[in-house]
Amino acid sequence: MKTAVVIGSGMGGLTSAVLLGMAGYRVTVYEQHYRPGGLLHRFFREASPYDTGFHYCGGVGPTDVLGRVLRHLGVYEHIQFLPLDPDGFDRLLFPGFEFRVPVGVERYRARLKQTFPHEAEGIDAFIADLLEAIGAYGLYALRTEFDLLGFLRWEEVSLSTVIDRHIRDPRLKAVLCGQIALYGVPPGQAPFGLHAVILHHFLAGANRIEGGGDRLAKVMVQRLKELGGTLRLRAEVVGVLVEGREAVGVELADGTVQKADMVVSNMHPRALLPLLPSGAVRKAYYTRVTDQRVGVAHLGVYLRVDGPVPSIGNTNIYSHDGFDPEDTALTITPDRVPFYYASAPGEGLVKRRSGSDVILMLGSLDHSAVAPYQNSRTGERPPEYTALKDSLTRACVEALYRDFPDLRGRVTRIESSTALTTEHFTRSPNGAMYGHYHSVDQMGRYRPSQLLRVRNLVQVGQGVFAPGVLGTALSAYYGLGFFLGIENLVRELRAA
Repeated sequence: MKTAVVIGSGMGGLTSAVLLGMAGYRVTVYEQHYRPGGLLHRFFREASPYDTGFHYCGGVGPTDVLGRVLRHLGVYEHIQFLPLDPDGFDRLLFPGFEFRVPVGVERYRARLKQTFPHEAEGIDAFIADLLEAIGAYGLYALRTEFDLLGFLRWEEVSLSTVIDRHIRDPRLKAVLCGQIALYGVPPGQAPFGLHAVILHHFLAGANRIEGGGDRLAKVMVQRLKELGGTLRLRAEVVGVLVEGREAVGVELADGTVQKADMVVSNMHPRALLPLLPSGAVRKAYYTRVTDQRVGVAHLGVYLRVDGPVPSIGNTNIYSHDGFDPEDTALTITPDRVPFYYASAPGEGLVKRRSGSDVILMLGSLDHSAVAPYQNSRTGERPPEYTALKDSLTRACVEALYRDFPDLRGRVTRIESSTALTTEHFTRSPNGAMYGHYHSVDQMGRYRPSQLLRVRNLVQVGQGVFAPGVLGTALSAYYGLGFFLGIENLVRELRAA
C-alpha cells in the first residue's frame, strides 16, 4: 500500500488526506496545534463558541461545486447547513445607505437595477462579464479542459478595471466591491476572475454550519479515519526528507522520521521553504516565494451579548465608513475603523442554547502595527501590546455601536486577537488571513506553483490557490489531480 504524509490539518490538508485515502493511500496528517482544522477551529469562553476563521460558506446544493465536493468526500450527510437570509445574506452598510445581497444571480441583478435604475445597461454588462469569467475556471465550472487564455484574460485584469468599463455611479461601484473582504485585496489590485468565482459561489446560497468550522473539521477527520488514515496532534514537522530530488518522508520535532511515497504541504510556501534541504528548490523559486507579498492580517473581536441580536439577524454585516472601495483594506487604527465584518451566528441556529449570543467581528490590521511584539510569547505579551490591542478593540466595538445602538450596554464579554495570534496557531506568515496576497500581479501566470522540482511533493491551501473553504478544497483537487488524474476527479465530482 502506498503511503502519504500531510503537513497541516486545514481544509486543504484534510481534503488532500481524504482524497488520498479514497485512492488507496495510507495517510498520516501531522498538525502542530492541539486542535485540527487550521482556520476552521473555534475556541470557547464560558461555554460560548467563537469561530476564528470560518464564518459562512457558499452554495452547497445538488449542482453547486462545494456541495459536490463535500458529497464526493463522503461528509455532506454529516453536516447540518443553516441557510442565511435568502433576501439579504450580506448587508452592505455605507453612510446613510444599505444594500442587501440576495441569493441568486438573477435576483442580485434585479435588485441592483431596482436600486440603480440609471445603470441598468452597465449592470447587465457587469453580470455578463461575471458569468463569462467563471466559465474560464475549469474545476469550478466542472470542466476537464482548461481555457488558459480565458483564465488569464479574467485573472490578469482588476475588478476596478471591469467595473469602470460599465459603471459610473460611485455608490454602485462601492456596492459591487462591498464584499472584497472575502479575499482581502482592494479592487484596484483584485483579479476580476477571482472576485467573480467567489461572488458567484455565495450568490448560489450562503450557509452557516451547525457547530461552525469545528464541525467541518471533525467530520473530515472522521472520514479520514474511516479510510484508515491517522491524525496526530501536537506533532510539528521540522523537515521534509528529500532523496534524489524526490520527497520520501518527513522528520518531526521529537526526532521521529516518517517515510512516505508522497508528501502534501498545507503550509504557506514561505513556511515550507525552511523545511526543505538546501538546494532542493531553485534559487529563482526561493527568491520568488520570499519576495511575494502575503495576505492581509486582521483584528478579530469576539463579543458575548445578553439576549438575541435581531438587529443583525441571520445575515453578515459588511460595514464601510465611506464609499471608496479601496478603503476596505485599510488598517484599523484607534481613530478610525474604515471597514468591519460582523455576524451573530446564534441568529441562524435551529435552537438557541442559552439566553445569550455571540458576535464575531473582523477588520484589516496591518501586520506592521504588531510587528514590534512578534518575538514575544502568547500569554506573555508586553503591556504596550495589550494597550494597543485594547485601543483597537474599543474602536471596533464603538463602530459596531454606531451601526447597532441597541447593542450598547448588552455586551457582557469582549475578547480580541491579532495577527500574532493567527501566526502562532496556524503558522501563516505575518498572520495572513488568506495566506497569499491574491492580487493581479501575483495571480494568473504568476500564481504560486503547487508542484516543485522535488517530485512527490504537493502544495495545497490558500497560499498557493484561492481563499476560503471552497478555494482550499479545490486546491487539493488541482494539486493531487496531477497524480490521481484531474479528469477522473472531475468526472467523480459531476457524479457526486
